[in-house]
Amino acid sequence: MSVDRKYERDVDLLLAEEFSVNPTFADKFKSLTKFAGKTAAVVDFWVSKSNNLGESDLIVVYQSEDGDRFALLIEDKVDAPLQPDQATRYRKRAEQDRSLEIYNDFEVVLCAPSYYIANRSDLNGFDRSISLEDIAGIIRSQNDTRANYRAGFLKNAGTKRINTWSREVDISTNEFWDAAYELATKDFSHLEMKRLKVTKGSTWITFRPRDLPSMPKRVYVSLKGDRGHVDLTFANTTAYLFKPGIAHLLEPDMSVHQTSASAAIRIETPGFVIEEGIVAGLPKVKAAFEASSRLIALYRLARAEFDQEANAATPI
Repeated sequence: MSVDRKYERDVDLLLAEEFSVNPTFADKFKSLTKFAGKTAAVVDFWVSKSNNLGESDLIVVYQSEDGDRFALLIEDKVDAPLQPDQATRYRKRAEQDRSLEIYNDFEVVLCAPSYYIANRSDLNGFDRSISLEDIAGIIRSQNDTRANYRAGFLKNAGTKRINTWSREVDISTNEFWDAAYELATKDFSHLEMKRLKVTKGSTWITFRPRDLPSMPKRVYVSLKGDRGHVDLTFANTTAYLFKPGIAHLLEPDMSVHQTSASAAIRIETPGFVIEEGIVAGLPKVKAAFEASSRLIALYRLARAEFDQEANAATPI
């Protein structure tokens, strides 16, 4: 028997239970956040905690041995749109809790199906987005019948929505990326950019030239125009473990970050949005293409070393 339709409340309760009774899960989830380097355990959590600023789906509080407390405020989505200023209100609630000394630091996290994260342009208010598929992978690593069922439940959340989702066609967005494609074809053919079909306002694209591997680690470049950075991404890799082994290979303007369940080598670039138009936006796209080219060249130069360190930084 399977559950045909999943709701956000189902995800809230499933994750709350994992954080409460499964310290391995709690630690691996923490490793995907800015608190990855902190040794701490879950000491408290709330589901659907409300105050005058609204409701948080899930709040998880960790505490280290020295008494330092920090929180993850988690908004779960399956297919519903975000409410106006939803991430901002999460942040205000967190600041209120911090002023009451319930915890000292926090991060606001969106957990949603990968299709949801990839196809929305209004997620900037969240500190981090973690896909339900990546969370399912953490649970499945327990490798028992219960874990496999719960992992499958999360992985399949929103499947029907994937099958019925339709791209919002926008002439301005299409013209913008058509111009970018012509630029890439002329001056950056090594990126192997394909002509895009993206939803209205989208500024996130990926590059994976044919020589970049998909196994044992998928390596690709992620360009996030509205956020103003380009990432050389190593899937299923823990950034704080990856960084020490490759730091000597990086150029001064490159840094290492955790992005969902991946480690990324990042170059900051001028941010852009579709609304500013081709004339203003295309020079910024060109700068992002140049950064993408540098990251791909860096990987090719020291591929064996990068692969070795990424494999060594695989979450256990």
